[in-house]
Amino acid sequence: MMIADNNFSTVAVCTAIVIVLLNIFHPKRIHLLIKSHRARRELRKLCAQKQIDEDSSTTQEDDDRPRVSGIFIHPIKSMRPVSITETKFDKHGLLSDRRLMLVRPLPTPLHGSFAKGEATHRFFTQRQAPSLATIELTPVLSQDRTRILLKVSSKLSGSNDHAYIDTHPNTIKKYPVRYSAGVWSDVVEVADVGDDAAEYVASIVCKDDPSFKDVRVVSILESSMRKVSDKYCPDAARVGFFSDLPQGGLTDGFPILVATEASLELLNQKLKEKGKDSIPMSRFRPNIVIGKTNKAFDEDNWKAIKIGRGKDAVILHLVKGCPRCKQSCTDQLTGERGEEPVATLSEFRALGRSEEDVYFAQNAVLNGDSYNKGIQVGDPVTILTRGEAVWDMEDVQAE
Repeated sequence: MMIADNNFSTVAVCTAIVIVLLNIFHPKRIHLLIKSHRARRELRKLCAQKQIDEDSSTTQEDDDRPRVSGIFIHPIKSMRPVSITETKFDKHGLLSDRRLMLVRPLPTPLHGSFAKGEATHRFFTQRQAPSLATIELTPVLSQDRTRILLKVSSKLSGSNDHAYIDTHPNTIKKYPVRYSAGVWSDVVEVADVGDDAAEYVASIVCKDDPSFKDVRVVSILESSMRKVSDKYCPDAARVGFFSDLPQGGLTDGFPILVATEASLELLNQKLKEKGKDSIPMSRFRPNIVIGKTNKAFDEDNWKAIKIGRGKDAVILHLVKGCPRCKQSCTDQLTGERGEEPVATLSEFRALGRSEEDVYFAQNAVLNGDSYNKGIQVGDPVTILTRGEAVWDMEDVQAE
């Protein structure tokens, strides 16, 4: 009798599990899982074949390949980039890239309080305060392994005036003040990193507008979730057994931005023909710059690329073009704003739904097999797959 009862219990548990799984994995979900796993498997095979081809290539062929010529992180969103020679990736993108940002509080709702999941603050960038371009971020080497300090300074303040932010993960966890921050259409849980940083940044941005005195500096939490748009994410870029969407961090929409030197050279050539000054790559705030490509804007048609060699290579999926706004017209040293390069880009890169939607560089997501891997300046770049260029499917947001 006991054996029969045990068998019945086992069957009941198994039946319950099957019912739950059937509810979770409806036909569309199962179809997505199959497509994603198949796409990832095919990409792995392609990478293996490409590696065989590269191993048998001549020295000259290897020298002629595209290579990483620059790597940049932006520790605080919308402030100056930091040039680095190597980096690794985690679920939010490049390590230390845009893990912090600025926010301002939103007005209290008429009904008296914010609903659960509703944004209490809104992200704040160079679009509102071009003076943020003058704020320099310097990682500080410390013998104390319990702290990871970031020095915040600007030429608009006194030469000895600055602030420090401790960005160590254990410290971030301990910051007691939390907000729900709106980043475009998403809401992300963030931690306020304290008054010192906020007061210093406020002293700079208030030169743009005194009302900006309520600005705060916040950090994303390790537990924060912000997935990229499923409209643009290719099947092979989904991650894990359940084919989840990759994370986006505090970037505008996608965790990685890729640009090429050839595209900037063409743009600067057009500016020169109009008697205007050339501009540096920093105007477009990319994470990865690639040199020695065949032609300008060839990256529009890249779908998957491999950076590095062998099993340690990193795979990126280029998902859509990056629309440019007035932030690209802001000098990233002085904070001064003009009409270029958007005015000239509008003459040959107006590729979106509106003539005002101009594009430079490509948004990218990390392949799920590439977490915790790294890249460095000089790494070879292999174009794995190509396809039709992708631009925004809806009107570009401006804020």
